[in-house]
Amino acid sequence: MKAVKWFAPRDMRLVETPKPTPKPYEALIRIESTGVCGSDMHYYAEGRIGKTIITSPIILGHEYAGIVEDVGADANRSLIGKRVAVEPGIPCTRCEFCLKGHYNVCQNLQFPGGPPYDGALCEYICVHAAFCFPVPDSMSAAEAAMIEPLAVALHAIDLANMRPGDTVAILGLGPIGLLTALAARIAGAGRIYGCDLLDYRVEAARAHGIDHAFNAKNEPEPDTIMRETNGRGVDVAFDCARSIDTPAVACRIARPAGRCILVGISGEENGVFPVDIARRKELTLTWCRRFLFNFPTAIDLVATGRIDVKSMITHSFPLEQSLEAFELVSHAGDGVLKASIDQ
Repeated sequence: MKAVKWFAPRDMRLVETPKPTPKPYEALIRIESTGVCGSDMHYYAEGRIGKTIITSPIILGHEYAGIVEDVGADANRSLIGKRVAVEPGIPCTRCEFCLKGHYNVCQNLQFPGGPPYDGALCEYICVHAAFCFPVPDSMSAAEAAMIEPLAVALHAIDLANMRPGDTVAILGLGPIGLLTALAARIAGAGRIYGCDLLDYRVEAARAHGIDHAFNAKNEPEPDTIMRETNGRGVDVAFDCARSIDTPAVACRIARPAGRCILVGISGEENGVFPVDIARRKELTLTWCRRFLFNFPTAIDLVATGRIDVKSMITHSFPLEQSLEAFELVSHAGDGVLKASIDQ
């Protein structure tokens, strides 16, 4: 089968690799669509995220959807022929954290596109059938692939313990930031602020219902948010950027006894926090690790039209042009929000 493999930073090539065969508990999926994620950019451009380093050629990609063509002997045969959104992180299901319901922090979790596990920039993949979620016929493959980033946003909202009328700030207005804003609105948020360093993302945020979106290059985040909230700060600050600096900004713009939900992946192993500010405010700082039982809700929100993911898919590429798609996202070119690799 065809696959696109990463060989070195910014070096991805179309190759031939054996078509996989499902194990007894697995489903064989013909991949139709794979989204290019912001976290993919660290592996693509740097070959690492913190201490997680690519040491040999690997297939990237973890936001994907496709048609189940076959299943193993112990898997649910009713999946065959259905389009599914796939929850990519496969936990061991046996460790302390899995048994306590926190499977997203399983220490033995296998994640496609993260070394050493191949991902979804290929024609076929085998995955644990229990993590395949059928979607309605009305949902396109590209939309189904967007269920994964939406699930991240929903988990962030769960962690925030949103209350009706909460004021919210979103740092970083890429797809995760925009989806978090939409999910926050459904959860009862009042006024939503958002900022980014790119003008086209600011405009996209306004089009997606963020009340006050601005470019942080022109209007520093703390000054603008504190002015807009009359010096109070926001109830919940979501850091959805790929920056080592924005967690500290979240602490500065959150109100006393507020909540900071840290979603973005800077790619650095260590960061710097304004500890004294966080302590004096008695902030609640919570890191978001992907998702946790969020796929069914995400599918329902898209299927019923309550969250529009289609409008965020701005570019589509064939598998053979995956390198071009990654370069586009890496450089934030041509107004790209979500680039989709479609087969």
